[in-house]
Amino acid sequence: MKNYRKLFVLLLPFLLMGCSNNNKNKDSDTGKDENCIIKDDVEISFLCMSDGKYNELLKNIIASFKNVEPHVTVNLSNPLGSGNYSNLENIVVSGFLKENYPDIVQCYPDNVVKYIARGFALNLDPYLNNEKYGILGEEKTDYIEAFMNEGRTYTTEGTYSLPFCKSTELLYYHAEALIGLDLSSIDSSINNGQPLDATYLDNLSWEELFDKLCPAIKTCNDALPASEKLYVESEDSAIFTYDSDENFFITLADQYNYGYTSINENGQGSIDYDNVGMKQLMKKLNSAKKNGFLQTKYTFNDYVSSLFQEKKCLFTVSSTAGLSYNYNKTHPFEIGIARIPHAEGKDYSSINQGPSVCILDHKDENRALAAYLFWKHLTDKANSVDWTIHTGYMGIRNSSYTSDAYIEASSYNQKDDLEKLATSQNLKKIIDVRESTFNTYVFRGSSNARKNVGHLLRDCLLSVDIDVEIDDLFSQSAEDARKYTIN
Repeated sequence: MKNYRKLFVLLLPFLLMGCSNNNKNKDSDTGKDENCIIKDDVEISFLCMSDGKYNELLKNIIASFKNVEPHVTVNLSNPLGSGNYSNLENIVVSGFLKENYPDIVQCYPDNVVKYIARGFALNLDPYLNNEKYGILGEEKTDYIEAFMNEGRTYTTEGTYSLPFCKSTELLYYHAEALIGLDLSSIDSSINNGQPLDATYLDNLSWEELFDKLCPAIKTCNDALPASEKLYVESEDSAIFTYDSDENFFITLADQYNYGYTSINENGQGSIDYDNVGMKQLMKKLNSAKKNGFLQTKYTFNDYVSSLFQEKKCLFTVSSTAGLSYNYNKTHPFEIGIARIPHAEGKDYSSINQGPSVCILDHKDENRALAAYLFWKHLTDKANSVDWTIHTGYMGIRNSSYTSDAYIEASSYNQKDDLEKLATSQNLKKIIDVRESTFNTYVFRGSSNARKNVGHLLRDCLLSVDIDVEIDDLFSQSAEDARKYTIN
């Protein structure tokens, strides 16, 4: 008995210390509970495509979310086979049948349409408008309107997706070949007879590009000796390239206001791109392709970034999040960055692209609220600016672009590190275009319309006799798109 008493005396300080720590933790948790919204322990899963450095950024954001909502555990899922958004969609839809699907999933609007149709996508308006934790007042205006509006473009009333990895398109060009190039002896109207400069290239119209600039550049290039060529001429080369046939067609339809798709007064999806205006544009592009001015992903049968890297083209249009694919690390060159060309006499616009997130309904309010609060944390001021600087995706808040971190990242102007210079200029140009993006209408079958116009553009560019074939190409494409439209 004496030995037990002695042991108890020896252990007593440690037991008291343990009791003291337990009380301290309890008090700490109570303090956290006073500030957090979720009071009960809950687990949610986030299915996404982010990997590599993006994955590490997400893990850090998830870890910091624990400080905001200590009772919420976010499980990040990027399973084998989720290499594209169709695969993610398949994982989600098959999970509906097994009652094994994520709480929040990275997605495109066309994916969300299917989740809505099956009754699993949550209308997020009640959360966004909540007085306690909604996006209201100054915070609401801080989120870029076009990005938030995308979540309301569905035929069902409400907000069914929220912005995350947003991007648009920019025009990338070989600065060393083009800036200072004097084409006045070929066409004195180009840039008012002055050498090419960044301002001129930032304000190109499609008419200026294909009617004046490309012909003049080709004439100039043909006259130069092999060692001084502006671009390398080959079977696949072209002066101007576009890395998405679908985006090219849809952007032209928006800029010229010729029609692509719409929602009619009955809330039904409509296929509108079989029209005279779009046919005339396709004839113009067919001519540009035959003259060696234009190449696209589908006519090249590969991403045209390889042509840009090898200087087999001088211009390329691609995603703001894909700058690194245009940069040649082995043989670096200075990349100039401009807005994409616009319709002559009309406003500039570029497509709103990049994945958002959708919150799926598990009939559990805590899980739904936790998923929404996680998105809110994911896109708060600090995380939003950090995400855009380190990934190349656009900041979805206006305040991102005025933050000290963003200004510093977009202010590098030295040519001793051309990759860093291009990244900095990319961030800076995004500021100019962030409020000029447009959304397309989304309905069941709109994904097929998007696919069809990409193939239609390719077929028009490769047509041997476009005047004879144009009507059939358009009517067949539109008819096929309508077959998949479900209202």
